[in-house]
Amino acid sequence: MSVVPWIPSPKIVIEYLRHALGVSSRDVVLDLGCGDGRVLLEFAKSGAIAICIEINKTLCNVTEVIFAIHGLKDRLKIICNDFFKVRLSEIMPKPTIVYAYLYPSILEALAEKLEAELDFCTIIASLDFPIRSWSPIYVKHLIDENDHNRIVWIYVNGISNPKARLLKGNVIDINKCIQACIEKCKRELYLY
Repeated sequence: MSVVPWIPSPKIVIEYLRHALGVSSRDVVLDLGCGDGRVLLEFAKSGAIAICIEINKTLCNVTEVIFAIHGLKDRLKIICNDFFKVRLSEIMPKPTIVYAYLYPSILEALAEKLEAELDFCTIIASLDFPIRSWSPIYVKHLIDENDHNRIVWIYVNGISNPKARLLKGNVIDINKCIQACIEKCKRELYLY
């Protein structure tokens, strides 16, 4: 895969996700292509463990320095590598939330990997671009500080992904799936 350019996530998106997902000390947030770590920094301020996968070594160093300046280096794990080469199922502690601001073609290439390697009920939040083969549980439109419309797509592995919807002709009770997910991850979503 080619390197995706770093484009910073707007503050309003980060704040929305922090509140809507109820990010707390029980969370492990994985950012696929974390850039300078601004998203993870805000989540770490809420107590979450932050895991960065970033291919650009300079940005890995910048993220590490920023976390150190904020006294949060102990809440950060950096994997300076191509996220396609990292087995997400082997990351410890296991991510509860995955954040991605990636091109649609990259998201589609990642979709099967996310489905296969993330735990049931892992939340995936994507900025501006959907995972086309998945069904979001929520879509939020926001206006950023530059008056641009931003779209946040929220998915849940085990509910949103294609394999979860293919149960050999059985009808899926989505409410039961959502309830099982809430009970498993002990999370309340504040989607507004």
